Amino acid sequence: HISSGLAALKAVKKVSGSIKIVGVSTLTSLDNKDLKTIGYNRSVKNLVAHQAKLAKRAALDALVCSPFEVNIVRKIFKKEIITPGVQIGKKNYDQKRSMEAKKVHSDWLVLGRSITSRGNIKKNIQKLIKSLY
Repeated sequence: HISSGLAALKAVKKVSGSIKIVGVSTLTSLDNKDLKTIGYNRSVKNLVAHQAKLAKRAALDALVCSPFEVNIVRKIFKKEIITPGVQIGKKNYDQKRSMEAKKVHSDWLVLGRSITSRGNIKKNIQKLIKSLY
């Protein structure tokens, strides 16, 4: 997690060898109100932008961020972006910063319950592919 700090990120990257190191930014289940409750004074967007700068300074190989921060992160962090909180259709489950797959412009999309929890997995994957093209 990027919140572990720059020294920890650099240390992990230093010993990683050929293993890619992926930094996780602010969880998609959190919003501005949650951040304030746990002690952060920045908005989600500002915090994730700051975390992207740390990931860049630590030379991480990829970064995880919600669909809402992809554009901000892409301006700062020029490597792979992985995006959870992606769904098929408009059902939101329990994530506060999620978005329909067709609206997410990330290198990698992470989908879980929208594929596995509603009926036939194969049909849900076909539905996802159809919605993207």
